[in-house]
Parts: sequence; structure tokens; C-alpha cells
Amino acid sequence: MDHLEFRLLGSIDACVGGRRLELGPRKRRYVLAALLLDLNRPVPVERLIDAVWEGDPPDSARMTVQGHVYRLRRSLVGAQVETDASGYVLRADPDWVDAQRFRRLLCQAGKVGDEAGADLLEEALMLWRGPALGESGGGKSLAVAAVELEEARLTAVEELARRRLRLGQPERAVAPLRAIVTGAPHQERLVSLLMTAFYRVGRQAEALELYERTRRLLADQLGVDPGRELRTTFESLLTARV
Repeated sequence: MDHLEFRLLGSIDACVGGRRLELGPRKRRYVLAALLLDLNRPVPVERLIDAVWEGDPPDSARMTVQGHVYRLRRSLVGAQVETDASGYVLRADPDWVDAQRFRRLLCQAGKVGDEAGADLLEEALMLWRGPALGESGGGKSLAVAAVELEEARLTAVEELARRRLRLGQPERAVAPLRAIVTGAPHQERLVSLLMTAFYRVGRQAEALELYERTRRLLADQLGVDPGRELRTTFESLLTARV
């Protein structure tokens, strides 16, 4: 029997057997996301309110949240939304939630060697479909959670690249690095790793072009020069020491 799947690594969704459930308005999705981020733990109503509204919530906020929880209970067949003394608990298997699986895989990768760890990191990164909690809006607590997930994603890409380079597999480091650097061109550590991967697969011209593009970007947008790690990588490319 197909079970529920919850998605936070992209838009906030719930699916059964690949079929997307109709969850209703955005605010209901924000409530669901807040419950999923603290899966199987009580979430106070105040935190749910903070997840839904940016700034001062309306006087009707508590009643509105209660209404969204009531409708989620009816929609999420197979998961339980229980009332707690301070708020609500969404009970479900953690593996039903992509963000929970992502963090589990990162933890597992940190306990094994480079080859097995790299495979686990690739599996974790394949769960991503777009920006974390991708829908616009929501309150401060969701914004903070999205930033934390994105930082974990950057860390995973960096660790994956370092492992692939140590394994002598630079060709398998290029695609994930390039996907992230395209959207986060100021991440100098990732740019440095991508330059190294380019060089080791025989694409020295692309590596040097990437450095120059990043140097101009840092100067034009931030008014700074490349940091030591990026400069060192550039100098190593010029002397064939990477």
C-alpha cells in the first residue's frame, strides 16, 4: 500500500503513490511544514503562528491555525495529527519526510569511508527539487528553517566533492558543484572545488574562466577580492599543482 510522502526540499507538498494531494492555501502548507520540521514532537500553537505570519499576526491567528490543523487531519490519511497540551504533534515515519531522510543520510555518510559516504551524499542530494520550503511567504521560523536546510545542502555538496576528488573521481564532482555554484556564485569554497574538478578532468580553460568570473563578481557586488583559498587554488592551477 502506498504511504504518504512529505516534501520540504522544494515546494511544500504531500503525495500518495506519486499523486500530489490538494493541501489548500499557502498558510495551511506553512502549518504542515512547521509540524514536519518537528516531526513526532509537540509544536506549540505559538510556533505555528510564527511559521505562518511574518510580523504581527491577526487576532484570529490561533483560530485560523486550529482550522488549518483540522483540515490537515482530514487530508493526511495515514498520518496522525494529535492535540498536545501546548499545541499539536504530527506523528509519522521520519522516512516519509524528504528533509528527515536528507539529514539521516548526511549522518550516515559521516560515519563511513569516502566511497560509501559519497554514494550516501549523492542519494541525499537527489531528494532536492528546488529551494527549501520553496513557496514564498511564511513567518520567521520557516525562514530560519529554510536557511538551515540550504546550509546543510551546501555542506553536503562540498563534502561530496571533496570525497570524489580524494577518490580520483573529479568527473563525478563537476555536476553537483556546478548546479550549486550557478545559484550561489559567492560560495568561494565551492568555486574553488569546482575549479579543481574542472582542471582534473582536463578543462583548465573553464577553471580559469570560472575564477575570473568569480573575481569580477566579488569585486562588483561585494567590493572584495577573492579569499585565500580561492587565490591559492588559482595559483595552483597556473603551476599545475592541483
